[in-house]
Amino acid sequence: MAHDPLGQGSLNISDVIEVIQTTDPGFADVSTPFSETDMEDTRKKSVYVKIIEQPASKALRFRYKCEGRSAGSIPGVNSTPENKTFPTIEIVGYKGAAVVVVSCVTKDRPFRAHPHSLVGKEGCKRGICTVPIKEETMTASFCNLGIQCVKKKDIEEALKIREEIRVDPFRTGFSHRNQPTSIDLNAVRLCFQVFLEDGVPNKFTYPLTPVVSDPIYDKKAMSDLVICKLSDCTCTVAGGKEIILLCEKVAKEDIQIHFYEERDGNIVWEGFGDFQPTHVHKQVAISFRTPRYKLLEVEAPVKVNIQLRRPSDGATSEPLPFEYLPLDS
Repeated sequence: MAHDPLGQGSLNISDVIEVIQTTDPGFADVSTPFSETDMEDTRKKSVYVKIIEQPASKALRFRYKCEGRSAGSIPGVNSTPENKTFPTIEIVGYKGAAVVVVSCVTKDRPFRAHPHSLVGKEGCKRGICTVPIKEETMTASFCNLGIQCVKKKDIEEALKIREEIRVDPFRTGFSHRNQPTSIDLNAVRLCFQVFLEDGVPNKFTYPLTPVVSDPIYDKKAMSDLVICKLSDCTCTVAGGKEIILLCEKVAKEDIQIHFYEERDGNIVWEGFGDFQPTHVHKQVAISFRTPRYKLLEVEAPVKVNIQLRRPSDGATSEPLPFEYLPLDS
């Protein structure tokens, strides 16, 4: 019969909280009196966490708590209607009792605690998820894990809760709660912190190095990019002309206006519209200045393309034609 690390079927964060509070990632607290032999300790140091099914990047809409509905479940990257998959991890090089603490971290390095919460049917409390690893397979699959988002005004409070329970996988601290605009609320990564049982039953005091998933983007914020209308589709090669672009909703911190010239299928020149996030109006209009073309001395109009580009995932809109005119036009 397999050992049940849950005891009575429920795992409390307190079973691993002491280690979360006192250790750096990947290293056990040297003050912890290990009961394992040196050989066993060396063996554990070779154990690692592997993500065997990444989360799908743009399949889930982040839900606010006030919406009063399920946050849904994050599907796996290979999920299909006929064969549903979910984010899954495996513990490599170890067989025995273990638990995993899952939390949201920021998309970009250094990975910091993200204010969004994980919610679900099993093991989710105070924004994180704590579940046992199946000893038969040394895997954990997260089939009921959703993302509950917070509003900007609630970022500080959400991160205070995370600080209280000391879930800070990469020891990056919580000072970012004082700069809420620096946090991308449209993207998270899942962080998996695994703890092994170390001599004392039901006490998980040996931490493995945390691993993070690929980014997960809020589906409602990652709609298709579409240019609806341009106030003008020409300028001189000197650039600097102010143009208004109307579009479907975009995130003002995550959008570029890309100009490029193609020849025989290759990009031979590119430039970017000049604007600041404050120049994006209501997510549907952008006031920008055109980039300068690579040559100022041209005798005839130069045909190029203009498109929207989203840096976070590389998505682009369908291009529209644009012309650079000689200086004396």
